[in-house]
Amino acid sequence: WEYTKYGLANLYSLETLNLANNRLTGTIEYPPLYNLHSLTRFDVSGNQISGEANALVAPSLKHADLSNNYFTSMHFDMYKVSPLQSLRFCDVSNNVIQEDASYIFNNIPTNIVQFVASKNEIFGSLPVWLNKLPQLRQFDMSSNALSGELPEFADSISSLQELDLSNQ
Repeated sequence: WEYTKYGLANLYSLETLNLANNRLTGTIEYPPLYNLHSLTRFDVSGNQISGEANALVAPSLKHADLSNNYFTSMHFDMYKVSPLQSLRFCDVSNNVIQEDASYIFNNIPTNIVQFVASKNEIFGSLPVWLNKLPQLRQFDMSSNALSGELPEFADSISSLQELDLSNQ
């Protein structure tokens, strides 16, 4: 990862960045990715990347797969990215994320369709405003350390097809 990050910043027409299953190590420095305005798919799954996972790395990003790594924290920071996010799919499963659920979901794009964060160490309760995700179809937070009451998904998210909160 160390040797590729700054060269990638100059690939302005890049639409897909797939670095999956390459035994990459270290952390991701996100600022070099902000210039990739055409990037719609970002996949760094199956590596040994640690540090912070940020799913909002480019303004046109629709698919972010950061699963099967060693990320210890996760959030949706917009930095220089447009507030009109296009992110639809986010997978941060099988990491070691040790953070409060309410912090993780701060700034989650309201148009997210699939969110998978299973097999981590995410704790706390799901925030009440999580029910304001009208397009959410899949929500998987299984095998974490969640507690507290569930937000009222049924009344506000009619599109929800899969809700997995098992093995808390």
